[in-house]
Amino acid sequence: MTRQAAEPADAVLARRASDGDREAAGMLIDRHHAAVRRFLRRLTGRDDVADDLAQDTFVRLLRYVDRYDERYPMRTWLLTIARRLTINRARHESRSMPSDDLTRVQSGGPDPSEPVQRDDEQSLLRQQLDAAIEKLSPPQREAVVLFHQQQLSVQDVAAVMQLPVGTVKSHLHRGRAVMRQYLSAHCEVA
Repeated sequence: MTRQAAEPADAVLARRASDGDREAAGMLIDRHHAAVRRFLRRLTGRDDVADDLAQDTFVRLLRYVDRYDERYPMRTWLLTIARRLTINRARHESRSMPSDDLTRVQSGGPDPSEPVQRDDEQSLLRQQLDAAIEKLSPPQREAVVLFHQQQLSVQDVAAVMQLPVGTVKSHLHRGRAVMRQYLSAHCEVA
């Protein structure tokens, strides 16, 4: 028996959590926290902001779990909440933040002046991919991260981003082209 078969489905846990079952709510959080946190880290480029937004996402889960539509994957719903919180935070911070910081938050990339010490090939590749992702426009970055890192279907990416499927496909195509161009110019192929 697989691990997933032994665990209740998200829809069952959501119903139980809606009825006040804290254990079910905890299971939902445990099951989806890593994916939500990774997504937010990619969008914001900052661990502290990703942690705050992940916490806010799961507070919303607990508050609004009764509104969850079981026809859609729980992860898609949570990533939609996380995306909206990220946009709202960037809007709020843009009113009080110098333009340099705002550009970094909106670009979703880490500060290139922050030191990164990595010495193996895997880390170098990850660093190069991160730099390529930073070159993408925010919609391209979201589409690429949701599709490739979060492994959502194009339809689910469209649901999270609240865009037509064709637009998501366009963002994916253009995003891959930008990354391909960046990586071919900045990476050595052995």
